[in-house]
Amino acid sequence: MAKVKVILQTDIAGLGEEGDIKDVAGGYARNYLLPRNMVAPATKSNLKMLEQQRSQIETKQEQRRVEARALADRLATMPLDFPVRVGEQGRLYGAITAQDIADRLKAQGVEIDRRTIELREPLRALGAVDVPVRVAHAVTGHLKVTLRDQTAPVAVAEEPAAPAAESGPEQLGEDAVPLGAASVDTVVPSSEIAPEPLQGDAQGAQGAEGAGATTSDTDAETATGA
Repeated sequence: MAKVKVILQTDIAGLGEEGDIKDVAGGYARNYLLPRNMVAPATKSNLKMLEQQRSQIETKQEQRRVEARALADRLATMPLDFPVRVGEQGRLYGAITAQDIADRLKAQGVEIDRRTIELREPLRALGAVDVPVRVAHAVTGHLKVTLRDQTAPVAVAEEPAAPAAESGPEQLGEDAVPLGAASVDTVVPSSEIAPEPLQGDAQGAQGAEGAGATTSDTDAETATGA
């Protein structure tokens, strides 16, 4: 089939970047590329215009590469998890396709053409797979896609137990007494305790008081008689 020379007006996956001059099949150019304004015929006038716009095109291309690299870095931090139904002998019901991956990315705010997701065939096995994504003509990102049994429990990291609080005087109740400390109500210095009199001593004291009183009365009577 005869080929024609065209100027790419935009980046085309598998073909080239904007401003590139390529030979493509006539039917491909006529039926697909030209109707979509993706290429222009490489005529003398178009080639001359291309040279005049070359600097602008290169500046635009560099900006696209910067954006593409940023997107590739973002994809590397966006692992995708697909819970799937698993039948006997570990066989999956259905498969995960490039469209499924594109839909999941879109739900997370990333627009990706499913045709740039380079899956040779749909994913049909449990486990993690590295999936290349062609985000620009010369930039490829990578996605981690994991298929897991939807009935399998998802591991959740346990939070470390809080350390036991240390007991201190400020944490005890109002009536509690720390170990080794004296209670105001239970310990009184010995110097402040008055000895209690014995029973015999008490009776003797009372007898002495009575004797003293009798002697005083006798002395008073003697003085009166005198």
